[in-house]
Amino acid sequence: MVADLIEAIETTAMPKLSFHETVEAYATLPPETYEPMNEPPEDLMLVDIAMGELDAARNIWHEQNLWHRNLPGHPVPRERWFREQLDTVAEPLHAGDRPALARILHG
Repeated sequence: MVADLIEAIETTAMPKLSFHETVEAYATLPPETYEPMNEPPEDLMLVDIAMGELDAARNIWHEQNLWHRNLPGHPVPRERWFREQLDTVAEPLHAGDRPALARILHG
């Protein structure tokens, strides 16, 4: 499992991040090369948090929280992960606690 994770990070995440160099570059790609609909909203919420756009992140949080709350459960690990993302940032996001959000993102 660890080897699979390392491979996924090296082959998928790192090339994507190194191509964009900064969070701002990733978040502001023009529509021709970047479709926000291709990225899960929960991940876009984390990008907004990293950029300090807490109001935008809160809007995504509210939309996704409603959607997840209406599901009967999360048998799919990916859906559970998205739910955990929302739960993890909920309190500091709504309180505007930037240091706590930075610690979460750093973790």
